[in-house]
Amino acid sequence: MGDGTCAFTTGASLLFRRDESSLQKFLDKIKTPFSQQFQTSTLLASLGSSLGISLLIFVAWTLIRPYHSLVYAPKLRHADSKHSPPPVGKGLFSWFAPIVKCHEQDLVDKIGMDATIFLRFMRMLRTMFFVLAILGCIIMLPVNISCNLKNTGAIWGEGKWFIITTPIQAWGNCMYAHVLFAWVIDFFVMYLLWTNYRDIVKLRRNYFETPEYTNSLHARSLMIWDVPNSYRSDAGLNKLIGGLSVPSHGDEKCAIGRNVKILPDLLEKHNLTVRRLEVVLSKYLKNPERLPVRPMCKPDKDDKAMNQNMKVDAIEYLKNRMEELEQTIYDVRKSIDRRDAMQYGFVSYPTISRAHIAAKAARGKHPKGTSIALAARPSDIIWANLGRSKSSRRWNGFVGNVLFLLLSLLFVVPNALIAVFLSNLSNIAYVWPEFLPILAGNYQLFSLVQGFAAPTLTSIIYLLLPITMRRISIWQGDLTKSSRERHVTSKLYIFFIINNLIIFTLFGAIWQVIAKLVVESHNTEITTALQNLGLVAQIANAIFDGAMFWVTYLLQRNMGAMLDLAQVVSLVGKSFAIRFLSPTPRQRIEWTAPPPFDYATYYNYFLFYTTIALIFSTAQPLMLVVAFLYFCIDSFLKKYSLMYVFVTKNESGGTFWRVIFNRVLFAAAFCNVTIGLIVWARSTWKVAACVIPLFFFLIGFKWYCRATFDMEARYYTRGSDRDSIIPPDSLRRRDNLGARYSHPTLHSKLIKPMIPGKAEHLIAQVLHGKAGGMPPGGGIGMDMMQEGSRGKKVQHAGFEVVQEEDMDFAHFKHRAEFADEYGGGAIYNDSYNDGYSMRTMTPPPGFGSPNSSRPGSPSLGGPARVASPLVSGPVGYRGTDYIPVTGAGPPRSPGPGMRNFTRPESPYDYSQTDHMSETGAHLLSNQQDPGQSQPGYYVQQPQWQHGQQQPPYDSYEEYRGAHR
Repeated sequence: MGDGTCAFTTGASLLFRRDESSLQKFLDKIKTPFSQQFQTSTLLASLGSSLGISLLIFVAWTLIRPYHSLVYAPKLRHADSKHSPPPVGKGLFSWFAPIVKCHEQDLVDKIGMDATIFLRFMRMLRTMFFVLAILGCIIMLPVNISCNLKNTGAIWGEGKWFIITTPIQAWGNCMYAHVLFAWVIDFFVMYLLWTNYRDIVKLRRNYFETPEYTNSLHARSLMIWDVPNSYRSDAGLNKLIGGLSVPSHGDEKCAIGRNVKILPDLLEKHNLTVRRLEVVLSKYLKNPERLPVRPMCKPDKDDKAMNQNMKVDAIEYLKNRMEELEQTIYDVRKSIDRRDAMQYGFVSYPTISRAHIAAKAARGKHPKGTSIALAARPSDIIWANLGRSKSSRRWNGFVGNVLFLLLSLLFVVPNALIAVFLSNLSNIAYVWPEFLPILAGNYQLFSLVQGFAAPTLTSIIYLLLPITMRRISIWQGDLTKSSRERHVTSKLYIFFIINNLIIFTLFGAIWQVIAKLVVESHNTEITTALQNLGLVAQIANAIFDGAMFWVTYLLQRNMGAMLDLAQVVSLVGKSFAIRFLSPTPRQRIEWTAPPPFDYATYYNYFLFYTTIALIFSTAQPLMLVVAFLYFCIDSFLKKYSLMYVFVTKNESGGTFWRVIFNRVLFAAAFCNVTIGLIVWARSTWKVAACVIPLFFFLIGFKWYCRATFDMEARYYTRGSDRDSIIPPDSLRRRDNLGARYSHPTLHSKLIKPMIPGKAEHLIAQVLHGKAGGMPPGGGIGMDMMQEGSRGKKVQHAGFEVVQEEDMDFAHFKHRAEFADEYGGGAIYNDSYNDGYSMRTMTPPPGFGSPNSSRPGSPSLGGPARVASPLVSGPVGYRGTDYIPVTGAGPPRSPGPGMRNFTRPESPYDYSQTDHMSETGAHLLSNQQDPGQSQPGYYVQQPQWQHGQQQPPYDSYEEYRGAHR
């Protein structure tokens, strides 16, 4: 070399330089990961595609809806007369008139308080953004445009029209308009919240006086937990209640909780085993004429009696496992000690007002370290958490909050990587140059991957988020499912605000500030470096840059609202599964039920959209117009969905309102912070300080509403005519506090495996692995006989045969195993009371079971269960669990390509004679009745007196013990 030195380059140095260059490019990309996806020119394209696709989906829905009531109006088919929505015709727009004409008070009776308050919240947002959009277009839009043109002194290009609607070049006195608009937003939001809170208090008072509420036991009961050892008895609970500052008349009923030992785990294992057995049988019996090789499986991990490494016959193992668990559950239930009390209990009062007065007096007080509150419905209680100690719940609550915050903060890493790389796969070449030729050689494949990878992965993550939040809330110790859902709403909202709004919008600004601070800290002092950062200006620019993305985001949400209405997954996915897969009869029954509405997820979405629209209200006034468009459309769509499609799984009586109220106030405060930062960056801090009094107004308004409305909305202490109409003696006679508020595992019925009716003749062969029933090639069917017992056929376990035409929720909606998961049973039964009647009810007079759907025989070793006295004639046992719809049955909606499908003759029309179902209505085993002229299976029918109902039993062993 000229300088006399010998310079050479090693492979390691080349690799280091290449890695250094790739790292720098990676840092440049991740610095603004989201800005590259959205440019100004994409706004009109996004608007056109969103509205176009939404309109296309809506037109398709209007055409399909009249022919698919199973998907688009299941509540019309299943709800009782009180809760059934107005009938809707088959016209393209005949659905619109009922949802417009149905008023709020009617909605409370038909869809419940939770759904009614959700729709009121939607209307409030629609009104809010209608007014703010008009004011934004009148005030903020002209101010931003005029200030931009004035300060730049240039004519903006045609493609820059969207930019001038933001205050990107607005300075000085123009910022006073932003401050004024912040005051307008806050006072209008407070006015809407005040008027709605006032109306919701009236709704709550009317709800307290409804027959459904006044007839329920939980309305006049208290729940007490963290009871010390010395008070764990019925008398101890009475002493605790007597210590409250309310008069006691001595007519309260107390019931302490009992230790159920391992029953919850046993029932969970039993239910999982039954469902596994159903899946195995459904696949094995898919084609009864050509049975495949018998399936094999490994034993359960908790089944210590089996070798975990060996494979066994799946059907035989799961059947035996189910019977073992049933016997264990029966033994454990008999061994429950009444003296083994738990740390929770319940107190029932004769009237609602006395219970609410006692709960209000105990509010904030903890006599003897206990906590006292109004009792929830038995089906709403998370019983496992009631038995946990106070210290355990506190520690788990702290750890759960820490884990939640870590999850919210650390999620930015995968979120940024998804936005940088999966949304544009060519960016991978910056850190991995060898990927570029691979991408060029498979361009079409990677184009397809790029189009679906990012949205699919993001959708999966957001579907898993509510599940994760629910598990965290349960682990933290939530006592009721409704409180769990409220906490899930709060967690999801915080997660979206931290991760998807603050970090998402300010990621580039924070990254640039940190990088600049690191560079300048080497040359200057830290204090000087901090002064030169220009943090406020960086944040303001980041807000202006993010406005484009969030406008486009809200535009695309209209398409999401249409997809929710169309129920594409339900319509296509379930039809595909029925035709090409092997769903179990239980799954097919559940698929025809009205799906539960996920309040936590939708509340979070709408609160998040509200926060976005308010934050960018002055930075981009068009955001208010887009928000109004979305809430205007979705308010009608959600009203239809809640009236005709979805049900409330756990009715809380409208307790979500306080969560909504507080988050809307937070959104208004967050809006003030954003506007203050913009004004500070474009004017002076003195002008920005004009928004500070708004925070005190919001706090004062919060305390005013708390003092004025909270107690009125929560407690019913004034009494009403309803308390005097129902005599206290009548209420006491109807009370069965110990049974209704006992742990559900003590009295819930065990589910039985369901087998499709097309394989009924193969039950003996399948369950015992031997030839039996009707031979595949025809001929005489031979029944399997018991060894050593002449003339005795082999009895089968309690399997339930369900015919194809009976795999409908309408035939099983009165059974707790189905009703509790899809509306709690209240909308299907007028006499439903706290979920208790569903667990122990016997069929009302005049009801029977379909001939083609019936339980199988009792388990091995026991006599047949008695036939229902509600069915006259020699039709055999129909079962006490079946309460079908009498008459012609509910209308069925033909699936895709099945418009001309003709339903077989209804099994509920007893005037018709169906020899197959008549014989199939009998148990599969028992000797022939000597006095019976018709061939079939004999079931001994006891002589029940007229009007006497057959008592229900949780198991066949319990029946045998009662009738020996």
